[in-house]
Amino acid sequence: MEVTNNKEGNPLAVYLARYQTGNPAEMASRCALPWDGHAFTMHLLGQQYLVTHPDFTLDVPASGQERILFLRYLLDGRAAAPTGKFLAYQEFPWGEVYLQQFTGRCIRRYAFSYGAKPDLLNRIMEQMPAKKISRSDCGWQVELMPGLEIQFLLWLGDDEFPPNAQILFSDNFQSAFTAEDLANIGDIVMNRMKQTGTSR
Repeated sequence: MEVTNNKEGNPLAVYLARYQTGNPAEMASRCALPWDGHAFTMHLLGQQYLVTHPDFTLDVPASGQERILFLRYLLDGRAAAPTGKFLAYQEFPWGEVYLQQFTGRCIRRYAFSYGAKPDLLNRIMEQMPAKKISRSDCGWQVELMPGLEIQFLLWLGDDEFPPNAQILFSDNFQSAFTAEDLANIGDIVMNRMKQTGTSR
């Protein structure tokens, strides 16, 4: 996939311009999405969205980051079946380049948000499209989009050691998104987690 710097300029406007001139049938085929001649049917974190073309309206509210994610997938992503293997961020192409940013924005944020609050994390994840896994002290697997799974692993802190975390992605993310997209994905999921925790 082409690596694009999402931080320069106004990425939503740039992607929207490409989207409006793109071929929706080609997008639907490449991304394995239903297309009814007017809208794609897409899913994000258990929520269904109807995404129209070419005007890019969504029938359900979405954040700016989430809207960019939909555009990134439609423009450059490709559906692929996972093999069952999960990869760390630095194992993705260009992952080493953005590893420091991903570690700060996502892994450390996750560790220090929930490292001393496993009960809160469990309550939140039970309301997300997530399933408990045995890896780590408190591990959860979250479905971002159909077939695209993320493992959020947490090792709890104690008197001697701070909490630690890891975030792993199913290997088919390599076809769907770039390494820089994955940092935005980490933000999106944790923002949803925060919203879920505060809406109780």
